[in-house]
Amino acid sequence: MNVPLYKQIYESVLEQINQGELKQGGKIPSEKDLAEQFSVSRITSKKALDLLAQENVIKRVQGKGSFVNESYEGFAHSMDHMENEGEEKLPLIGLVISGFTDDYGADLIKAIEGHAARYQAQLLIKFTYEKKEKEKRAIKELVQAGADGIIILPIHGEHYNPKILELVLNNFPIVLLDRYLRGIPASYISTDNTRAAKEATEYLMSLGHQHIAYITPSYDGTTVLEDRMKGYQLAHSQQYMQLYPHNFFVNATDLAYQMNQGAGVDKEIEEMKQFIRFNPEVTAFIVCQHSLAKILAYVIQSMKKSVPEDYSIICFDSPRTFNGKPTFTHIAQREKEMGAKAVNLLMAQINGASEVVTEVLDFDLVEGLSTAPLRKRVKN
Repeated sequence: MNVPLYKQIYESVLEQINQGELKQGGKIPSEKDLAEQFSVSRITSKKALDLLAQENVIKRVQGKGSFVNESYEGFAHSMDHMENEGEEKLPLIGLVISGFTDDYGADLIKAIEGHAARYQAQLLIKFTYEKKEKEKRAIKELVQAGADGIIILPIHGEHYNPKILELVLNNFPIVLLDRYLRGIPASYISTDNTRAAKEATEYLMSLGHQHIAYITPSYDGTTVLEDRMKGYQLAHSQQYMQLYPHNFFVNATDLAYQMNQGAGVDKEIEEMKQFIRFNPEVTAFIVCQHSLAKILAYVIQSMKKSVPEDYSIICFDSPRTFNGKPTFTHIAQREKEMGAKAVNLLMAQINGASEVVTEVLDFDLVEGLSTAPLRKRVKN
């Protein structure tokens, strides 16, 4: 296993002290100087100096710098201490994620944990619950805890977290999951969402559906949701089918969250009913999230209609089924592959790789019980 970058700086400074190149009481290079010397981020050089300070090799004086401790008499005992401390040798990987449900996230976390173990790396997980302040705090806490790199599934929203930009500018090892952030040169791994939505829409078209509605949370700059929207539009363009602006329902931002919290959603459900009533020509739906697909199915049932006899539904992600078809025809993202690749990419950065890498993963369209040929509805 390669030596982490902060440990390389740590050992270099320590060797200079033991060789007498840096004298007791003498000033040692600053975080900035060490970062430039080793071509790393200041976060990495700071971590090395913090470790030296913890071992009482150096003392850090605010506003003045770091100095070799005058009481320092050799570091053999500390090196022995580090050799005996197995945890000191293990990389620490941070994971920042909104949470997980039975339809998405659980397999991703398991894959990251399992693959990190292959590198003998520890994993520290922070949940954000789609709250920007929690995301900021999670990143800060992971850096303070000594994380060597962080895997982040950013929260939805137009304005990205400045803490992520700070990590990128400091060349801190970071990999983004499931989405990318415009203008930020950070490595990321994502599903091919545009092609996935396109194929889902074309699948419904192949069943004879010509009026297909699109249901999504407010996508306000969230790249993964925008890419899915593009795929839906692209399918209509390439199949020379009319795209009707009134077939978009984009006001479901809080609906899934409120349902999961057990809060009342009578107003929101009524809005979805009105959307269906005002679009009687619609026979099928593309839904961006599994939770919204469940709500849509509930609304349809409450209107004395049924799925798939009256309406067909395709969504993204679904709980795993072991017997028979799943409830919804859906786009299944390859979470295990995404998690493994994220760890590989992050460990490469921790070990010195600086190239920005982007990977777009394939997906599977899984047939469920929520889609049927249009003729079935007409027959009824």
